[in-house]
Amino acid sequence: MGLTVEQALQQAIAVHNEGKLQEAESLYRAILQSQPKHPTANHNLGLVAISVNESQAALPLFKLALTVNPSIEQFWISYIDTLIKVNQFKNAKRFITKAKKAGFVGEKFIALEAQLVQTSQRLVQEKLVPLQTPPQAKLNSMVESYQNGQHKMAQNLARSITKQFPDHPFSWKVLGALLAQTGQLDEALIANQKTVALDPNDVEAHSNLGVTLHDLGRLEQAKASYKQAITLKPDYAEAHNNLGNTLKELGRLEQAEASYKKAIALNPQYAEAHYNLGIMQKEHGRLTEAEASYSKAITLKADYGEALLNRGQILFDKAVYEGALRDFDLCNTEDSRARALACLYALGKIEDIYKRIETHSEKDDENIRVAAIASFIAEREKKDTAHNFCKKPLDFLYFSSISSHIEDANSFITELIEELQNIKTIWEPSNKTTRKGFQSGIDLFKKPLKKMRYLKSIIIDELDSYYTKFENESCSYIQKWPSEKSLVGWHVILKQQGHQTAHIHSDGWLSGVIYLKVVPSLGKNEGSIEFGLSGENYFDVDLPKVIYQPKLGDIVFFPSSLHHRTVPFTTDTDRIIVSFDLMPVA
Repeated sequence: MGLTVEQALQQAIAVHNEGKLQEAESLYRAILQSQPKHPTANHNLGLVAISVNESQAALPLFKLALTVNPSIEQFWISYIDTLIKVNQFKNAKRFITKAKKAGFVGEKFIALEAQLVQTSQRLVQEKLVPLQTPPQAKLNSMVESYQNGQHKMAQNLARSITKQFPDHPFSWKVLGALLAQTGQLDEALIANQKTVALDPNDVEAHSNLGVTLHDLGRLEQAKASYKQAITLKPDYAEAHNNLGNTLKELGRLEQAEASYKKAIALNPQYAEAHYNLGIMQKEHGRLTEAEASYSKAITLKADYGEALLNRGQILFDKAVYEGALRDFDLCNTEDSRARALACLYALGKIEDIYKRIETHSEKDDENIRVAAIASFIAEREKKDTAHNFCKKPLDFLYFSSISSHIEDANSFITELIEELQNIKTIWEPSNKTTRKGFQSGIDLFKKPLKKMRYLKSIIIDELDSYYTKFENESCSYIQKWPSEKSLVGWHVILKQQGHQTAHIHSDGWLSGVIYLKVVPSLGKNEGSIEFGLSGENYFDVDLPKVIYQPKLGDIVFFPSSLHHRTVPFTTDTDRIIVSFDLMPVA
């Protein structure tokens, strides 16, 4: 971590006391990544959750802290107080009794008992008073608008109802679903939390809250919400499936597989769970089982594109190219059309590749995957294709340095690395190219801290220089340059023998790397970045490559369609980078 656990804890407590909840949360999570059962870090992370009205997420954190170290009075108080807040009165009473037996008495526990009595009595009284409910006609109109796809109207009605009847949970639930669908995740989180607070026994509400937390990258809290839904309804197949998705992203693949199997046992017709199980089986190298799972998902849902795509890739890897081509053609997505071209290349049908690229040249003009294989074929055959995104991506490499923007670049880089230590990372995350290393899951530029915000400004300045350098090029890559500088960033820490396998950034437009810590090449290009035209499913060793040995502070830009990889290194040290994509205009 750079800091010791104790140093990180003191730093976390300091920023927590200053009200900097996001920084505090990141530090506590960094500690828990190293020591998952650290009692103080779990407890204080629970306090952060309470501060943002996430009592349900705080409960398992407080309970773990108390279980690990029951000698701390505050751990008892926090857990019991939260049990009362979420109306778990029997549990609260039970733990008050346990606290007394453990020797904890005094004013604080007397106050908790009084709080328990008052809260439970108040709820009993509230149940005697009829709850004001919205007119049925207005509820029907909201639901009909939602079901008919009139989401803006439904959202307006839901907002109106929640304002007039703030204690009506169903309206909050509908509002949360609508906000999530339109990407308004922070507002959706508030609506879903409100639903759970008003109706803590609503299983679907806990599941919806989990989905929103997952989409916000708050995976541990999402896991807690799904588990609460499962506690309330153990046969809730969808919650088991969603829990599996979260566990997969947390790198807990065996637990994820168990969740998918449980979902299937509860609902054998659940196509998505069969598909997700196939993903796990493929991750573990059990390709025959994975193929069977994908096939089952396709049987249940004939137009299941992701299952067709993944089954097609397994067939491709088995050299069953005609079968793979059929699956890819049935799928007919940007990704599958590129993979179909790779099938044709494996079958030696080069002319068919040129014909397909020409047929879909307008539809796939900004298809990064097709751009990659089109560049490969054009170079190999010495004949241009009809694809115009970026015909010669190796000609669009660009190099600069942080030192061009900051006089004391080394100090800035050191401080930036310290800032990054607060960001949660995952070892060899699923479906990523990082090997023998950690990678962050959240977008570094969404809510950047001080140094990251400055790095973002440097990148934006360099993007302007990049465009100026190439603005006269006629390819779509330059002529359709994104009008907005929307960046998505992450960082990677590679350890000894670490590397990233060859890949492109299919969601990006331009991609970049900023080098915060480099390794010696040892005369063998170790730790270098290698650019080339060959991909995972098509390659030619005779095609040109560019190998660049980065220096500390280097900035490297390249088209997102250009394949690149990291050469593994043997030195026992870290190689640290920030990577980003300039995103196309939505």
